[in-house]
Amino acid sequence: MTINRKKEPIYSKAEIDRRCVAFEDTCRSRGVRVTPQRLAVYRALAEDPGHPTAEALYARLRERMPALSQATVYRTLEFLESENLIRRVSATEAIGRFDANLEPHQHLVCRVCGDLSDVSLPELARPALPVISGFTVEELDIRLVGRCRNCSRSKSLKRARSAGRRTKTKSIINPKS
Repeated sequence: MTINRKKEPIYSKAEIDRRCVAFEDTCRSRGVRVTPQRLAVYRALAEDPGHPTAEALYARLRERMPALSQATVYRTLEFLESENLIRRVSATEAIGRFDANLEPHQHLVCRVCGDLSDVSLPELARPALPVISGFTVEELDIRLVGRCRNCSRSKSLKRARSAGRRTKTKSIINPKS
């Protein structure tokens, strides 16, 4: 099992460059124009292992492309998703987050802070899609929801402090106990 806790980019610069070239080739083979905005959004997404929101991508891209509008980022993400060049990742909040990593992987979702991390579980890499009468299953998204290391630690510390306070309070009220 491999977990990417967002400390380092998923891909090296060379791999990101290779993926951007493949992205351009895929667009062209489908008759889709490769605009500077589309390429910039795709590259920013490929460089960010944190599954950014549209707003986060916009904030990051505005530094390099001041004329870029937020609407362009939203439209580009919707377009890239409709062309299956990126995918929307579900987290605990209603805000869409996006992932340029289309390799088989799963996601760890912290229900406390909303952190979203990639995890590679080979035994779940390519599960068979179920056949359901009257419904065409196109994708199976596996999320593991729980508490990240920081939130688990924080909860443990709160419990320990709370237990310590109860003990002190108890000893003040009833010194014999």
